[in-house]
Amino acid sequence: MQQFFRLSPQAIFRLIHKLTAGVLLAGCWCNPILSQSVIESAEIYKIRNQVEISRQNQQNWSKANRRDVIVPQDAVRTGANSRAELLFNEGTLVRAGAETTFRFPPGRRNFELTSGAALIMIRPDQGQSTITTPEATVVSQGTALFMQHDPQTNSSLIGVLTESPAGLVKVSSANGDVSIQLQAGQFVSIVQGVVGLVEYFVLPMFYETIELAAGLGTGQEQFIAQESPEVQATIRAIQAEAIGPLENQLAWLNGFCRIGVETEGISPLVQLLGM
Repeated sequence: MQQFFRLSPQAIFRLIHKLTAGVLLAGCWCNPILSQSVIESAEIYKIRNQVEISRQNQQNWSKANRRDVIVPQDAVRTGANSRAELLFNEGTLVRAGAETTFRFPPGRRNFELTSGAALIMIRPDQGQSTITTPEATVVSQGTALFMQHDPQTNSSLIGVLTESPAGLVKVSSANGDVSIQLQAGQFVSIVQGVVGLVEYFVLPMFYETIELAAGLGTGQEQFIAQESPEVQATIRAIQAEAIGPLENQLAWLNGFCRIGVETEGISPLVQLLGM
């Protein structure tokens, strides 16, 4: 997971480091939280192929159907070549990739990813959200982020797509010994309790290649218009925070118009996110 994107020539990766340091780097500030919405339930908004539900921490799994409702202590899992989208009562949208188990633990704003990959869109001004994997605890004030956990290697990956005015995303090891902050275009891996270095990825390539991020890039109005009004509202709110970092990278990279980027190195990530 340490090599998130392989770019050609190799210099482009170093250029992205400079871009994020010079253009995207911002100071961390926190606004007072005036209110915190409560997550009470979620509807299964979309299903592709095999999707199942477990009720109230039971070991039994049953077939999920579109518009099924989950509540705290329920879980949703997807099979191979499968996907699910969950729309929560306050507007959070979770897109789960293939072979993913996503749990809904008790608490005001808690989520849990125990295996697989998910892209999570949290509307601004909802208050603090906590998302956990067996290796990581992530605290966000409203943003879009993607997460992956591989139980076979005890490794988690967390990446951030948007800049929230409420502050950066805080990522900690499961035991809380090490914490770092991420901004848009950055990711970190935690493997068997060891927090890796903060690394960078190319946002334009991510939006063009990763299906779970559909609607967040530029020129996707036709796709967004096909969604329900509630999902449209979530995507547009997240897109408003995603567009700034994306345009910064596009403008900077356009200055290097003769530098080509190979997409073959992305195939492991595509598989990771259930494409």
